[in-house]
Amino acid sequence: MNQWLTTESQEASRIKTETPVMVVLGNPPYSGIIANNGKYIMDLMEAYKKEPGGKIKLQERKHWLNDDYVKFLRLAQHLVAKNKEGVVAYINPHGFLDNPTFRGMRWHLLKTFDKIYTIDLHGNAKKKETAPDGSKDDNVFDIQQGVSINIFVKTNSKTKTKDDLAEVFHYDLYGRRKDKYKFLEETSILDMIAATENSPLGGRGLILLSRKYPTSHPIILWCRRILS
Repeated sequence: MNQWLTTESQEASRIKTETPVMVVLGNPPYSGIIANNGKYIMDLMEAYKKEPGGKIKLQERKHWLNDDYVKFLRLAQHLVAKNKEGVVAYINPHGFLDNPTFRGMRWHLLKTFDKIYTIDLHGNAKKKETAPDGSKDDNVFDIQQGVSINIFVKTNSKTKTKDDLAEVFHYDLYGRRKDKYKFLEETSILDMIAATENSPLGGRGLILLSRKYPTSHPIILWCRRILS
């Protein structure tokens, strides 16, 4: 077992430093407790801990920026940026979409990628979220945190200037769990883009095979379908 872990660690290090990465997808772990805080990732995380523009450090408490899912997103962003093109697709907590503390992170993502697609699945029990009409809003998983499906695309476009931000396409999905599953099974991401196209969310802020959920799960099947 120890030899297997050593080999896996060595291979992961080689990939991080030598192998071009064009696609990163998964359901990263989420934990507000600081973990996975090695120097490599913590150095990368400094980019998220600055105001939009990347020059002034955030002055407020940055606890939630140390969540594991944020680190996994930062690593994926770094790998794709290093390759100059690629796709990151995650399902993760939706707090980074509008929480003010994540504004530097959002700006950094907008600068790196050319197109960003976000589907907010809501269902946040901690916030006691409800649908806009006041009806019940369920989580798609058996957890308290609301989640979102997020796809980040970098195309190595020659037309994008250093001042350009990514195009953002955002869709909100509320309702009962079974209805969300049905919607995701029957609706393509192109349909969602056609229905709701937002301009970049700017300074205020702005998918994904799971280790935790079976590959037959409706969310996982939908993510596979839109990426194929």
